[in-house]
Amino acid sequence: MIPPQALAAVPGSGSGHAPRITALAGGLVNRAFRIETSAGVFVLRLNSSLRESALLGVDRRIEIAAQRLAAGIGLAPRVVAVSPDHAFQVCEFVAGETAGARELASPSGMASLGASLRGLRALQPPDDWRDADLLARARRLVGLATRRAPGGAPALHAALATAEAGWIAAGRGRRPCLVHSDPNPGNVVMVPGGGPAVLLDWEYAHVGDPLQDPAAWLQACPALRGHELELLRACGLEGEADPVMLAGMAAVYAALGAAWSRLVETAAGVALDGRAN
Repeated sequence: MIPPQALAAVPGSGSGHAPRITALAGGLVNRAFRIETSAGVFVLRLNSSLRESALLGVDRRIEIAAQRLAAGIGLAPRVVAVSPDHAFQVCEFVAGETAGARELASPSGMASLGASLRGLRALQPPDDWRDADLLARARRLVGLATRRAPGGAPALHAALATAEAGWIAAGRGRRPCLVHSDPNPGNVVMVPGGGPAVLLDWEYAHVGDPLQDPAAWLQACPALRGHELELLRACGLEGEADPVMLAGMAAVYAALGAAWSRLVETAAGVALDGRAN
């Protein structure tokens, strides 16, 4: 059920015409709806409590600020409304096709998402956004997953050890930038006419290493293995990192993915409808 105050935040919902509401794929901590009104088409997302969000490493303040920053150059849906307690948010619906893993590994997909990530690197996040420690996030998520399901601890700790070695192999010295951190199938919309893709679900956005988004992309699309140099070129990073560095950072995302999958299996103590961040 959609709370009345959340529905009232959708433009046109009180125009006298009943809105058309369609449930979208939800997430471990959220529920989302496509809502069509006389004012347009929007997405309403009902968020988990701030405590549950923080448990999974989500900072709603930075999420919204990052999405608004990216929306300013057409790389994210425009934020229409956010409740003061971050219980819900409303964004414009983006027309286009959600990309699958095969499309994101194709030449056109690489060009489109690569252009988006180059655009993010050109943005200037606020000075008070500290450089997030992605490896620390992996450690926290693995710790949470092993507490929820102790039987999976050996595999998760092995993945974390590989991630720690990969973090070192990835090197340092690249200028921090705005990172989406989850440019995976389902979060990337290919817009009509080509051009940069639009990124959805900014829950894990932060200031970090520009190698992180390409690494998350590589981890999510196995067909890109062996094409690391092409991926770096698409992102404009061929002069700042090499395939070994990229693979090292991808190992960090592999640990995050393994921990997340384990949490999905145990539902992390909250309702589960599938991943949406």
